[in-house]
Amino acid sequence: MREFVEVDSYEYVRTDNARDHTDPLVRMHWRLHVKQPYPEQWSVIVGDVLTNLRAALDHVLWSAVVAHSGPPAKPQRVQFPITSMAAKFQQPTTELESLVAPKVWEVVEAVQPFHAGAQAHTTPLEVLRWLCNVDKHRTVHVVGRTAFDIAPVLVEASVPLTVVEEWRHEGAVQDGAVVARLRIKRPAEGVPIDLRPTFAHLPSLQISDTPPENRSLAKVMDGMREDVLWVLTAVTAAMGEPTPAGETLDLGDQHETFAAEYGGHLALIRHDDGSIQPIRKP
Repeated sequence: MREFVEVDSYEYVRTDNARDHTDPLVRMHWRLHVKQPYPEQWSVIVGDVLTNLRAALDHVLWSAVVAHSGPPAKPQRVQFPITSMAAKFQQPTTELESLVAPKVWEVVEAVQPFHAGAQAHTTPLEVLRWLCNVDKHRTVHVVGRTAFDIAPVLVEASVPLTVVEEWRHEGAVQDGAVVARLRIKRPAEGVPIDLRPTFAHLPSLQISDTPPENRSLAKVMDGMREDVLWVLTAVTAAMGEPTPAGETLDLGDQHETFAAEYGGHLALIRHDDGSIQPIRKP
């Protein structure tokens, strides 16, 4: 992804009626034009990551079962439960709770998405469950784009101007979509207008279909990774086993060897003068 941001893969194209002096309003909008879509390989890699994260949860539960009660009579039932509905947690509780140490089951119960109520579908483990099922049974996940609001369109002129409407898009955005719209009262003929819009968007994934929601790819992947690592270390501690040092689970140093100049990069802002500004983590 860091290497891809160096590619001139998109632009914002403005359309206006600046020369139509019969209209009392100057109307304009900007559309996203994707010159080069995100590589399809990203979707395949995302699917591989999802499978490994989900399997890690199943592996740690299997280890906890074998350590506490030995090889299970029904091994196919030993899967780490993830549910956004409290009622659906009854069956795995009946089948699995007695097979693991009480402290282990406390961890399993504590991380269930249903504790988040109406926002259960946005919790990292529920997102992981949904993404995995879609990847296995439907299709690979398309890495899309989510636009976010950086700043209003800066309008400058030698005389005061009246902005009638300003609208900026936030959320999932496709090639050709309008990302900003502006209407201002037309100044006297010959008065120059200087417009300085600022746009930005992030690679994103759809995280649910009921309701349909999208989140930035980086936030989705980081959230799932952190929650899975927490479960692994918490269950390991509950089993009384030694916990690996944190640095052995973090690949941050290795990440920095690739396109290091964009280390910590989250997104790019493309300014009206053509310059590109990376947004970095604090």
